[in-house]
Amino acid sequence: MKKKWILLLGVCLVMACASSTFAAETLKRLGTHPFSPPMNTETELRTMVQNNNAELRTGFAKAGNPELFEEFMAQFPAAAIDSIRIAPGERLDWMLFKKNGAGPVKVIKDVTWDGKAPFDAYRFYITKDGRRYEFIVPTECGNLSLRTAGRVPGKPAVVPPPVAVPEPAPRPEKVAERRGGPVVDIGVSRMFDPATYAFGRVGYEFPFAERWSAMALIGGFIRFEGDDYGDAFIADALLNYYITEKMFVGGGVGFWAGDEDQADLILNMGYLVYENPGVFKTSLFIEGRCEADNLTSSNSTRLGAGLRFQF
Repeated sequence: MKKKWILLLGVCLVMACASSTFAAETLKRLGTHPFSPPMNTETELRTMVQNNNAELRTGFAKAGNPELFEEFMAQFPAAAIDSIRIAPGERLDWMLFKKNGAGPVKVIKDVTWDGKAPFDAYRFYITKDGRRYEFIVPTECGNLSLRTAGRVPGKPAVVPPPVAVPEPAPRPEKVAERRGGPVVDIGVSRMFDPATYAFGRVGYEFPFAERWSAMALIGGFIRFEGDDYGDAFIADALLNYYITEKMFVGGGVGFWAGDEDQADLILNMGYLVYENPGVFKTSLFIEGRCEADNLTSSNSTRLGAGLRFQF
């Protein structure tokens, strides 16, 4: 039993240390998940901002800059706007978008433009508390982005008086940002008896709160090493909590139908290693499962690792 928990703790520490490795996002195309229709003039840009007050407020909060929103809305109507081109390799602090141009506003952080050519964008500056924030908006998709933030050069800019912006009618908020979808798991599991298995399962994710989701999965374990315990069919029900946008922990129960039928208790945790926003996600996960009626025996524990694909 002690050996099992030491192994689980060690893998958890490895996953936590890996968080900085997969921090950045690369963007190769624009227009797939636009915040608004394409904009050809500064007037269309100013209209887009005025008409999306509530969604921009939500976007600033999800990006980690809720305190900047009021200054943004106050200064933007009088801000000077110029046209620039963003070259491949340039980095943005964050970018707002909507999945397929609809639904709740989402955010990706630490974005690097990796397209084949530069893209056209509008640029303007907002100042707050002695710092200057450089914003860009691609003309093709309207995805408001924070490019840089730093000290105001020279003397602080004179901030124009606030301009009254009419508040739009309140909209009901979405409870869960994540959408459900198909899930496919593949991996390898080791039983201390000993036996080694390859496993796979398919199922569906059901988000029901901002940081919570449930999963129902079925699949099988195929033994390719060891003498005891043969192949098995499994049916699992998992409950996961997202600590951050990328890391989750969870647990649940499973049914193991093999040489002997049994109920399992399951613990797992994982980390998102790749995402094409709104299309496809890949996570690395670890999982321990133990017979519910034999928790004190380390020989009955199966400890595995695998990849989770979500569509």
